Amino acid sequence: MDQVYLAVADAPVAHARIESLVKEHQTKLSRYVRRMVGDPDVALDIAQDVFFAAYRTLQHDPERPLTAGWLYKTATNNAISFLRRKKIVRFTPLDRDWEVRGLRIDERSAASIDLQSAMRRLPGEQAAAIMLTSYAGYTSQEAASVLGTTADAVRQRVCRAMRTLRAVMMENA
Repeated sequence: MDQVYLAVADAPVAHARIESLVKEHQTKLSRYVRRMVGDPDVALDIAQDVFFAAYRTLQHDPERPLTAGWLYKTATNNAISFLRRKKIVRFTPLDRDWEVRGLRIDERSAASIDLQSAMRRLPGEQAAAIMLTSYAGYTSQEAASVLGTTADAVRQRVCRAMRTLRAVMMENA
């Protein structure tokens, strides 16, 4: 993956913290956003925007604690804004070439493609809850903080999403 480079001459503390955040979170954050928007280039742009926002925040307050939750919440909001601007309500399909290049041709690959197809049928808030709890490894409480809702609402969204995914997967079986 391309690295995000920030030109910082006058803020060594902010520069060091941003470099650390980028090294630690760039790959996972870009993958997370790519699954939301369906376009790897847009995902990298959104991830870069998140790191620039973090840098601007650190310029004003170098000691402010920026957590992974802050990064993911900002990325989620930026991705949702992008999808709204494009008038896309659900996750978009991944690029066909990426699916073929990124997966082995076996039963697990077929199941993965079916799951990706089923994920595209979920409403955005359910898909985001699944992505945060299952893919990114957040607890319901952490995901709630990122999504700006309650832990109960996250668990309910995950439950509904799982029900929908099971039904779609059974259709395809």
